[in-house]
Amino acid sequence: MNARLLLAAVAATALVAAVAASPASAQGTRNLRTEAPAPAVPTFVDGLAQAVFSTNPADWYSGEVWVQASFDSDHDGKLDRIHTDFTAPQEVLSDGLKVPVVFEDSPYYAGTASEYSNWAVDHELGAPPATRPATPLWPAFNTSPTISTRYESTWVPRGFAVVHAESPGTGHSDGCPTSGSTNETLAAKAVIDWLNGRVAAYTTRTGDTPAAASWTTGKVGMIGTSYNGTIPEAVATTGVEGLDAIVPISAISDWYDYYRANGMVRAPHSSSNPTGNNNAFQGEDLDVLADVVYSRLDEAGPRTICQPEIDYLKAHIDRATGNRSGFWQERNYMKDVDNVHAATLLAHGNNDFNVMTKNAAQFYAALKKRDVPHMFYFHQGGHGGMPPDVLINYWFTRYLYGVQNGVESLPRSWVVREAASCPPRQTTVAGDQSNTATLTVADTSPFGIGFVLTVPQTNANGTLTNTTRLITDIPDATHLVLASAVATGTGQKVADGTVVSLVCGNANPTPYAEWPDPTSSEVALHLTPGAPSRGGLTIAPSVPGSPTETLTDDASIAALTSANTASSNVRLIYQTPPLTQPVRISGTPTVSLQVAFSESRANLTAALVSYSPAGNGTILTRGWIDPANRNSDRADAPTKPGRMYGIDFDLQPKDTVVPAGNRLALMVISSDRDFTIRPPAGTKLTLDLVHTSLTVPVVGGSKALADAIG
Repeated sequence: MNARLLLAAVAATALVAAVAASPASAQGTRNLRTEAPAPAVPTFVDGLAQAVFSTNPADWYSGEVWVQASFDSDHDGKLDRIHTDFTAPQEVLSDGLKVPVVFEDSPYYAGTASEYSNWAVDHELGAPPATRPATPLWPAFNTSPTISTRYESTWVPRGFAVVHAESPGTGHSDGCPTSGSTNETLAAKAVIDWLNGRVAAYTTRTGDTPAAASWTTGKVGMIGTSYNGTIPEAVATTGVEGLDAIVPISAISDWYDYYRANGMVRAPHSSSNPTGNNNAFQGEDLDVLADVVYSRLDEAGPRTICQPEIDYLKAHIDRATGNRSGFWQERNYMKDVDNVHAATLLAHGNNDFNVMTKNAAQFYAALKKRDVPHMFYFHQGGHGGMPPDVLINYWFTRYLYGVQNGVESLPRSWVVREAASCPPRQTTVAGDQSNTATLTVADTSPFGIGFVLTVPQTNANGTLTNTTRLITDIPDATHLVLASAVATGTGQKVADGTVVSLVCGNANPTPYAEWPDPTSSEVALHLTPGAPSRGGLTIAPSVPGSPTETLTDDASIAALTSANTASSNVRLIYQTPPLTQPVRISGTPTVSLQVAFSESRANLTAALVSYSPAGNGTILTRGWIDPANRNSDRADAPTKPGRMYGIDFDLQPKDTVVPAGNRLALMVISSDRDFTIRPPAGTKLTLDLVHTSLTVPVVGGSKALADAIG
């Protein structure tokens, strides 16, 4: 196994049509007889499943069933049935082929409410409104007989079945939505049990004609984004037999960490660039989400069956204290993570402020600890973002078909690097080449199958035009096979000595041994005074006797605005000198603050900021805590005005390179307009600089950071 992702080809046989010719007749003609094509069989090349089955949906075998669940979440006295569809290559009927399954479960297929109300957030801390406006009736999409066609065109031609299931209380499924509670997990588990012959399914919602999944091997890989990615993690924590791989993308591992942070009521964000007034999710909570996805199609008029469940959610979310409780623990999949055996290819965005990166990092860390097969694709975007298709193909081929393709020997971490920090992965072309899909190059070792090559083409007039092609094969050390020919225009060529390369982006992540980077270590930074402008951030300990500094809460001012205001009493900022070399952060930053409050209730927010040489700041990551939860997120320990408290908390995990010339900074504010409850302005926070620090996980550790800041 080498580092360029060129896996050893596995033994696989592709049957082709046989053509036999009879002897020539006395008239000098030949009589050709063509045998019927042999059936397609699962085929693998270089460890990847190949699209050898029909790509025409008319040729596929499809249907719908209702799977019997083990619960009655709508309390009608009958076990819920879960609406499920399936699509497989027609060979499962014509040739008795059995195939593994790619499975997505979702509450979204029938649509979501277009009009709804979140909870009000402009109020005193601990005093939320008693209610919020009801969600009007909205029309849902019909999902019978086809729930979705997502994933079919990719996976059915490769020899997989694709299954979709509607979560309880959505579309044509029974039950009620509960925003991550046990019934939603068990509903998807029931589908896997049906695929393995352990539970029954029926051809109709209320009938008794059974439907068996005789066309599958029972090996299942779940995939999905956001809520659809959360369900695979939830089901994996049941340890259900047959769930052998999952690809959770922007997934929630603990719903408390989605709607709360260290005892604080903290909203997810609808944008990867929070600016203060662009968060459509501010005030959202578990009950709102259940309201939004509640789409049962058997209720023709106002939907009332699940209203008691939604009322139950409203009564137990506790927006007054924000504390963790048994109600929230039911939605905490981390407590059952020891049951996971499904090989996990995790994907998340560094700038996902919707499902924040803590959800990915803590789940991934638990898998590493248990030695479950794992891989992490970490891009620089926001919510969503699938891994490159080649990684998913390797994953499902290995863990659903059992092909020994060596994926477990690949690097575990794939980080999409910033353009300015992109490591060179390039070679030169050997000789002028035109109209060819096979490039002769000096060295193929920097490249991998499934990655995207940038090829500069020299035009007839001498100008250059860049084009990109997927690398489909690397047969040897000097040849790259591309998805289609390059330099096909009149007089066009790829000139001798042209540099072809992998440009960093979502299609070309950078491999690392593991995440966080094994060479990163925590570096503590200390504060020097400077309010209301900016103080210093240094590796040297703070000087004893340094003064305290004070800020005044004002939730009407966005954190980004505060970060980019030269002088302000709403925030405290401490920054390093300009970096003399890039610094890579890989892991979870933390803060240890010694702080006093003028009121018995307050918000507390910390942010890590990168200031460019031009002076503009970008918030890299943030963290939040309710000071009353400084000891535990389960119970309040009220603060006394004027008394100093040591408060330690985490910021969201991050993998980023801060460029040379930038300054790294800590910003402390109280309320965070984008995310927190927004009380009236005026609460004062006083920071003890001597006993306050920021800890950053730096690749290369203290030496690397010291070298960068002098």
